[in-house]
Amino acid sequence: MATILNDVELKKLIGKVIINGDASCVRPNSYILRLGDEGEFLNAGKEFTLGKAKKGIRVQPSHSVAITSLETVDFRKETVQSLYPDCAFHAILSPSTDLSREGIVAPTTQIDAGYNGTLNWTITNTSNQDRRFLHGERIYRITILKLERDEVPLNFYQGSYQCQTGYVRSRRTGAPTGMRESEWEDAVAEGGPEALLENLIKAGYPWGALAQKLKKIDQQFKIVSEEYGAIDDSLAGIKADVDGLKQQQGETSRALPQTIAAALKEEATALQNRWMLTSGSFLVALLGLIISFTSSQNALGFLKANGAWIGIILVLIGIVAVLAALRKPKSKTPLQR
Repeated sequence: MATILNDVELKKLIGKVIINGDASCVRPNSYILRLGDEGEFLNAGKEFTLGKAKKGIRVQPSHSVAITSLETVDFRKETVQSLYPDCAFHAILSPSTDLSREGIVAPTTQIDAGYNGTLNWTITNTSNQDRRFLHGERIYRITILKLERDEVPLNFYQGSYQCQTGYVRSRRTGAPTGMRESEWEDAVAEGGPEALLENLIKAGYPWGALAQKLKKIDQQFKIVSEEYGAIDDSLAGIKADVDGLKQQQGETSRALPQTIAAALKEEATALQNRWMLTSGSFLVALLGLIISFTSSQNALGFLKANGAWIGIILVLIGIVAVLAALRKPKSKTPLQR
């Protein structure tokens, strides 16, 4: 079963499998590759050489740079089996976490058994700031797997990049020459602003950089437009709520006179009922007294003898009864409810 080499085994590879290596770049289970001498700014098509007059590279936002490793790896069969008989090496290349933290996008790739040469890869700056890298800076990680006898491939790598050092451009064959423009499918509409912007990007530096900035501004406009749309929707919702409250208030205002009229009518009816009840009771009591006094000689004599006082008392009783009838009851009115 394939095993990952640890730091002790990796240090044994320096100078033999990892050419021009440095023991300080060894990690527990990987080796950190350093930025090499040569490369190319892909947006501008400009190659560069580091280590003499130039000490590093500066990568602008949205730009891509092809770079090489300072180290060379030798995974050839005879080299590996001189250290590990009947075995082979396979490796995984991945960017360091520092790159991703700074918005640098880089691919993860692999090294086949039998490969010998310099390692090349591409990094792209997706941040909004320039990123700078010094010659010899540790930026890429290589993890080496040792393949046992039953895992060793039958055919070792013998591709077009074998035994190449320094920066090597892509050797992909690509599409055949002579194809018509109508045979290609593009994502942008022909003649539209996006097509014009893409053509400007392809024009190279400095027009490509300007086009990239315009593209970012367009994206920012889209974000602002979306946020404005959300604000507009929120204002429309608030307006609908306010209109609803106004409508409820209008209905309440129209219902108020009707409520007052109903309350007054109820009060008038209650007052009328109290007057009728009090008057009826008074008349019944008076009629009872008249019948009682006229049917009894003693009562009639008493009435004749004390008629003045009895009349005053009856008048007072009548006044008290009227005041009691006019008094407002303590129960709550419909308005108070």
